[in-house]
Amino acid sequence: MSSSSNAGAAAVKKAKTAYQFYQSDVVKTVKDELAAVDSSSANNMGAVMSEVSARWKRCTEQERAPYLRKEEADRERYRKESEEADARAELVQQQRRDLLTTQEGEDASHRGAKAKLAVERQQEEKRKLDREQKRLEAADPEELLQQQRAKEAREAATEQRRLLKQAEEQAVADRHKKLDKAACQKQAQRLDYLLQQSSIFSKLKIKTNSSNSAEASSGSNDKGKPSHHRAPPSSTNKSRKSKTNTEDSLEEEDSQEEEGEEEQMVFLTKQPKCIKFGNLKPYQLESLNWMIHLAQKGLNGILADEMGLGKTLQSISILAYHYEYLNIQGPHLICVPKSTLSNWMAELNRWCPALRAIRFHGSKEERQEMVDRYFTNAAAA
Repeated sequence: MSSSSNAGAAAVKKAKTAYQFYQSDVVKTVKDELAAVDSSSANNMGAVMSEVSARWKRCTEQERAPYLRKEEADRERYRKESEEADARAELVQQQRRDLLTTQEGEDASHRGAKAKLAVERQQEEKRKLDREQKRLEAADPEELLQQQRAKEAREAATEQRRLLKQAEEQAVADRHKKLDKAACQKQAQRLDYLLQQSSIFSKLKIKTNSSNSAEASSGSNDKGKPSHHRAPPSSTNKSRKSKTNTEDSLEEEDSQEEEGEEEQMVFLTKQPKCIKFGNLKPYQLESLNWMIHLAQKGLNGILADEMGLGKTLQSISILAYHYEYLNIQGPHLICVPKSTLSNWMAELNRWCPALRAIRFHGSKEERQEMVDRYFTNAAAA
């Protein structure tokens, strides 16, 4: 039922129950009887209602019958009046609906809002075209030509910026692709190197076990009683031994071929030219070659020299090697204690001025400003 029909039905008087009819008949009588007994009880409606309810419960079916008939008649009255109120509310609703659908191009199911909006949009576009046409007719031709040239210049600048941005994005994508390829290649080299090391260790383990078993067997034969009747070696054992020896020789040849096919390892005999202020000592140059070897294999390492042997310079030298020989400018991340930040900045500027050291330390806003300033393609170039 709609809101209008609810409003119409609200005006209809609700149906009464049989008890309500009985209550309206006997409540005055009960008040008078209670007043005769106690004058204060007549004004106490709680006591009056309790007495009325008790008397209703004591009524017989014959005494309740007239009130039940009144209840049924009142319900029938309520039903008829509700139907009439609903009909009136529906008529009002239909009249309102008819008023809303009297506009042109609308019906009861669709009010034509989209069509109306489309017409208004077309009219607005037409007004804009008319205003533009009037402006062009009233304007100076030279001024129009200048405006057209300025517009073309803006469009050309926008297109140039778009192409430049597209080229930068393509360059970054190519660089990432190259880095991914180099990383995959280094990962494959690292895996091959580790597998080779594993095969070497497994061979050593097999040889050690075989030698130990041979010694044990010979020792047991020496301690036991000599056997006067020894069985001749069977042909199957000979064939197995020859097959094993052949496989071992083939594996050794394959490993030698793989070792021959490996790339030549870099071994520096002098320090990078971008290392200034002094010369590397022989053991420092040896440590540099060791770190280069680890970098080529994609392995991690710990430089655990004692204090005062120049671990800082050795760490700077591996960065100088990447900068000078591999043309890798970074970025490299060096994590150091806060108390040594100034010392590291001084050592980098002293030993390798070609590297641009950035002290990436400060508040969140300062670090973000450094990222926006230094860690960009233009800054890296």
